[in-house]
Amino acid sequence: MSENNKKKRVLIVDDSGFVRKSLKNILEKLGCEVVGEAENGLTVLSRYKELKPDIVTIDMVMPHLSGINCLRLLKEIDPNVVAVMVTSVSSEETILDCIHEGVKSYILKPFDEEKIKEVMAKLGVTA
Repeated sequence: MSENNKKKRVLIVDDSGFVRKSLKNILEKLGCEVVGEAENGLTVLSRYKELKPDIVTIDMVMPHLSGINCLRLLKEIDPNVVAVMVTSVSSEETILDCIHEGVKSYILKPFDEEKIKEVMAKLGVTA
């Protein structure tokens, strides 16, 4: 398998088990390998170091550590981290904050398979 065709390894970060499961199902349908999950921003750091995913999906609103702060810490570990923010907060300010912090894209909740497919296609994931 060439570098372009290899499965993208994804780490899902969300405090909702339902959202993690939904995202996992859709991402696996798209041909991604979901290598792990984290239920909050505190556990994602060790999971990221351990799993070395290609893409991280991060919930914007989580206990202990917000998605933006989680991304900032991940960038200290890996300045080239590829992050997709998953959020129900669609204010212009929030989206601009995400872009400023280097988020590659964002997915608004409630999401559907088509939206995730569109976002992942921008990151080189093709079903």
